[in-house]
Amino acid sequence: MDIGLKDKVALVTGGSRGLGRATVEALADEHAKLVVVARQSPELEEIESLYPGRCKVMAGDMRDPALPQAAVDLALKEFGRLDITIVNTPGPRAVLPLEAQDSDFASAFDSTFYPAVRLIRAAVSAMQEAMHGRIVIISSTSVKAPKPFLCLSAASRSALWAWAKSAAPEIYKSGITINALFAGPHQTGRALELGVKDRVIGQPDDFGRFVTSLCGETTGYITGAGFLVDGGELTGI
Repeated sequence: MDIGLKDKVALVTGGSRGLGRATVEALADEHAKLVVVARQSPELEEIESLYPGRCKVMAGDMRDPALPQAAVDLALKEFGRLDITIVNTPGPRAVLPLEAQDSDFASAFDSTFYPAVRLIRAAVSAMQEAMHGRIVIISSTSVKAPKPFLCLSAASRSALWAWAKSAAPEIYKSGITINALFAGPHQTGRALELGVKDRVIGQPDDFGRFVTSLCGETTGYITGAGFLVDGGELTGI
């Protein structure tokens, strides 16, 4: 099914590996044009060569306050528009709640919350004139069911979703939707880092296709919604 993404311009952060990379590939399969932001790596360099003429990459650290706006500016310069923004920021380190120090929380918000807010503000500004846009936040099930060892992720990602949810009605007036996916363990480096094993976990390719489906033309009435992608791990209603 054609979901209407041919030649739409998508900006993906954290797009060189893991769920971000899977989302880049799914958007490319729908013939979108791409701006991919991640830290410098061979994986990032490879992406631009895979999609010649319709992909630009930007190496940098999203903790740099200037980077989100620079990424949006690159999309506008190279492709003349911005239709889709995938907000994917790194997960904070694992630590138990009472062991977490003030500096740990500051670091978590510096890497997960503030870069996302800066990026969304910049993207909304670029999308408003066209009265159309899709923003998807790649988040974690820790927002819905905090795990003690992921207290930093739960705090920073929950704050981001609360902010985004409160912003959703206002930006919807400009035809821009904002939604979130709360991901359970998938076959990524992050899962290995957290020691996930001996259980069924998600496939990044499937996740990327789901993200992409929320960016299509038929999803204009879906905003401020959060979707669990966790294989039924969370059992609450």
